[in-house]
Amino acid sequence: MNIVGEIRFYLGKDYAHLKFSETRDAFSIDTVLVPADHRGLGTGSLLVRHVLDMADAMGKEVLVSARPIGPVSPERLERLVRYYERFGFAVYDTGLTTAYMRRERAKPGRRPAEKPPSPAGPGV
Repeated sequence: MNIVGEIRFYLGKDYAHLKFSETRDAFSIDTVLVPADHRGLGTGSLLVRHVLDMADAMGKEVLVSARPIGPVSPERLERLVRYYERFGFAVYDTGLTTAYMRRERAKPGRRPAEKPPSPAGPGV
């Protein structure tokens, strides 16, 4: 069984949203979209953490195919990888435009380590 869902965060005139799917063993973050004028304020992190909290509560790993929206450069892809690494994700494979990342299941009573945000912000 595959369940899909969307989390929407109202931002006044617009929404930020995250689309995810869930299988028996894992969650997958499929899309995270935050309007340009709301980026860098923690909105995307709030949405990602919500999915991570659900996965931790169910003891599931989380997968993400990290690909910047728009033109892809090695710098933009690396910035996105660093963003997800803050949440405990690690790259397990890469393509020309995408980094495939995994966050392991939480141990009972603990969540996978998250890194604090960098002083420069996520840059995503």
